[in-house]
Amino acid sequence: EDEEVGEEEEEPKNYTEISALEQVKVSAADIKKLKEANFHTVEAIAYTPKKQLGEIKGLSENKVEKILEAAYKLLST
Repeated sequence: EDEEVGEEEEEPKNYTEISALEQVKVSAADIKKLKEANFHTVEAIAYTPKKQLGEIKGLSENKVEKILEAAYKLLST
């Protein structure tokens, strides 16, 4: 009867912190550039048009494609 109500259990988050991109080989420097451009979740990146991401200072079109691939990979798991 003394069952503990799982208070330590964290609510599942409905978003993925942008730092998770490091797990899929996105450099810390690129993650920092994304944060500086006000992207804080993997979902935000995944739903942003490639053209818009390409306008972030210091991110080449190639890098943007790699970042998007990484974001999709993370979200599909």
